[in-house]
Amino acid sequence: MLVLPLILAAGSLPTFVLGAPVPSTHSSRFGLTVALTRSLTERSADAYVVYSGTGTVSDGWPDTNAWVSSFDTMFNNNRGVIGGSCAQFGVPNNSDAETDDIFNGVNQVSNETGLDARFILAVLMQESNGCVRTPTTNWGVRNPGLMQDHNGAATCNENGVQNPCPRDTIVQMIRDGAAGTPSGDGLTQCVAKTGASGVSKYYKAARMYNSGSIDSSGNLGLGGSTHCYASDIANRLTGWVTAPRTCNEGTIGSMAGSSGGSGSNGNNGTGTALPTGPRAPGASASCSQWCTVQSGDYCEIIQQKFGISMAQFMSWNTELNAACTNLWLGYSYCVRA
Repeated sequence: MLVLPLILAAGSLPTFVLGAPVPSTHSSRFGLTVALTRSLTERSADAYVVYSGTGTVSDGWPDTNAWVSSFDTMFNNNRGVIGGSCAQFGVPNNSDAETDDIFNGVNQVSNETGLDARFILAVLMQESNGCVRTPTTNWGVRNPGLMQDHNGAATCNENGVQNPCPRDTIVQMIRDGAAGTPSGDGLTQCVAKTGASGVSKYYKAARMYNSGSIDSSGNLGLGGSTHCYASDIANRLTGWVTAPRTCNEGTIGSMAGSSGGSGSNGNNGTGTALPTGPRAPGASASCSQWCTVQSGDYCEIIQQKFGISMAQFMSWNTELNAACTNLWLGYSYCVRA
């Protein structure tokens, strides 16, 4: 449904300096010996990959085995953002108890509806970043609460701010978004209306929840409202929290889906023919495709985006060290030669 667009807590994004080495906390965890398939199936990195097309695995969208491994882990990864999410509205931030009520409420509504708790949380974060005192918006339809649902009954910021926000109200806000309201569909109805049986039902349902429908072409980047909405949801489900959002609202609808499930449309789309930043030392002189490192990137992420092996990446960028921990922010590296 047409609702509040992506909200990121002010000051939550990490600050990096051009030319500084990208932090490599992930490299030591994965190591050179870990297969790319394991990186894909266990991925919970805070990074953004642009997903385009119809929401299917064949179009490069992540299957459920690439989602964050559990709801508990996903919630804990987002807890810091949730705790500071109300400052942007000039209202008191969540108390620890209110944040705990969101955790318990998502679990409860997941059990009631049969929806995956991770999917509910992804949409909740997309709509409000977890602020229990999110204001009601109205762009022709009243959208209140944590889920910015369709004219629901529960809110803690309409005609006065409630502090604390009662637990029952928090649960009802989640329920209104997941189970629907007398006035409109929730996630449950949207999933059912997709008619899909695979993971694409979640991405299609997210697009329907945002805009009310899916473009007749099936492309989730076309239609009304937030064009990157389904891509955002896919990224939240695979671990995105505060890394830069690289999806372009104006161009995602013209991008074809990637093949092979590699998610290769990230960072610079499918890469660039010429380096857009300083050329990395040791980069191949015969390089035909370049990737410019952004905050949140590390070697496994670049491999996943471009569907290449570690051996290939290292051979095309000979100054990388054996553990691939010395990527430089803002520099262009070869990803095809």
